[in-house]
Amino acid sequence: MMAMERSPFLPLPQGMGIGQIEMTPTQLTVEVISTQPSACCPGCGIHSESVHCQYQRTVHDVPCGGRKVVLRLCVRKFFCRNAPCPCKVFAERLPDLVQPWARVSNRLLEELKAIGLAASAEVSERLTPRLGMKVKAPTLLRYLRTIPPPAKTNVTVLGIDDFALRPGDTYGTILINIETGKPLDLLPDRTAEAVMPWLSTHPEIQVVSRDRASAFAEAVSRVLPHATQVADRYHLVQNLRDHLQQFLDRKRTCLPEVEDIPLTERSGNTQGLGDAHSDQTSTVLSRAEAVDSQTEETSQSEALGGAEAPKTTMKQEPELACLTYAERKKKISRDKRYARYEHVLALHQAGIGQRAIAREIHMSRRIVHRYLSAEIFPERAPGSGVRSRGRSKLAPHLAYLQERWNAGEHTCSHLFREIKQHGYSGSESLLRHVLGEWRTELPPQPRQGPPRKQRLAPKPRKRRLSSRGASFLMILPPSKLTKVQQQQGAQMNRNEELRAVYTLSQEFVRMLKERHAEALDSWLKRAKACHVTELTSFVNGIRRDYAAVRAACSSEWSNGITEGHVNRLKFLKRQMFGRAHLDLLRVKVLHAV
Repeated sequence: MMAMERSPFLPLPQGMGIGQIEMTPTQLTVEVISTQPSACCPGCGIHSESVHCQYQRTVHDVPCGGRKVVLRLCVRKFFCRNAPCPCKVFAERLPDLVQPWARVSNRLLEELKAIGLAASAEVSERLTPRLGMKVKAPTLLRYLRTIPPPAKTNVTVLGIDDFALRPGDTYGTILINIETGKPLDLLPDRTAEAVMPWLSTHPEIQVVSRDRASAFAEAVSRVLPHATQVADRYHLVQNLRDHLQQFLDRKRTCLPEVEDIPLTERSGNTQGLGDAHSDQTSTVLSRAEAVDSQTEETSQSEALGGAEAPKTTMKQEPELACLTYAERKKKISRDKRYARYEHVLALHQAGIGQRAIAREIHMSRRIVHRYLSAEIFPERAPGSGVRSRGRSKLAPHLAYLQERWNAGEHTCSHLFREIKQHGYSGSESLLRHVLGEWRTELPPQPRQGPPRKQRLAPKPRKRRLSSRGASFLMILPPSKLTKVQQQQGAQMNRNEELRAVYTLSQEFVRMLKERHAEALDSWLKRAKACHVTELTSFVNGIRRDYAAVRAACSSEWSNGITEGHVNRLKFLKRQMFGRAHLDLLRVKVLHAV
């Protein structure tokens, strides 16, 4: 134990001195004495020198040299001599060191807040003891909620976007100062009514960068009619790609074929093929290729068949335009299934068996059998599409199966007969699936009997390029495409309609990138004149938001910074295990380092 007046290792406010110091291997206890001659009454603000009594307060401070620091404050109580003041006796305040009724010093409180902003409360509770501090997770969250919001600043260029508090259920709005790149606020909803009160407090805003949401456009138009709205260029290209994907769903027969390469490399011992197997496989594949070539020629002749093809396309476009979005998706899905149905019939007529057909087009044998046994195309039965989760038929027998499994009975057929006698009414395949999972936990056993026969090395399969992948080929610049992608694009451009849509898509992306706003009107006219339902829908959406889209083609501002803050917000939500309410999430977003 030692006594000293002041120490540079423990700075104290004016009027405070150090008394006794007690040191242990883990803790440093410091006696701090107040030497102020008077204190200010918190009720009336008048100084008093009349001491009532003395008492001690225990306050935790920041650690020093790996030891916890505990301050034992010797403070006094004073009489208030102001008669009208209701506070007759008061304790002296030490605002520069500790707040009233607080158990931690101001320095330690700031350190704990910094740790809480950098990590979750649960992680901070486990981390602080290693740093010589101690705090509980609920207490730390309470400290974080006391952090005041940042001071109000003037905003000239605003970025606005929505984020998911609970995906598919609850959404909020994030506001960003694009010039400084700092977040401004979080709002509890993404409707126009939730955004307008905040916008009304910032009439100095001149530019608003946003996505294509109509709620944000309505709020800005009503509150800030003088502000220039700029549509985000990324979302414009994304909207175009979504419409292109819908268009290519209808044109799947015009898409090129690609090899379906397996992820795992084939081992060298599986490359040798027997003569009989190779002959049989080559026969099946040659028949399949003949059918595929015949189907391709038919589809190409239909797509490029002179003057009759445009007439057929023109007849189909008004029919699709009359359908709703849900009906259009249902029709496109049915067309895909019907095309596969015709492909199965064509392969079967070429003399290929059901197993070979299933392997060739990557389809279940059960579905192939159903297609071939049906007299007409089997339509889907109407229903809700939601499968009820019932209890498994095997659940009542799992305890008995586990007991027999531990006893050494691992044969599926034997166990199936046993549980059949106990009332099991399910299939043997369900039991085989469960036992297969259990069998993976058994130690490996050496193989008995003759060596395995060499398996056939499957020939690389071919499939149609997906509409999603083809839509990316239409918007990417040709300089960024690989040789294979360039070949695929060339095959797509053999179709006159696909070539026209590809040209329009490339022009739109180039117009956004090079800021050619004067070319927007002519592009809209040509896109409308091509009579493609999906492009017409895209053009109508642009015309409804024409001013913002034109500003996107000429303005330097973009919503990329806002999208980056949305990703940062998602990281903070995951860091807090998704349990952050909006008030705590706002503190994290506005103050986290």
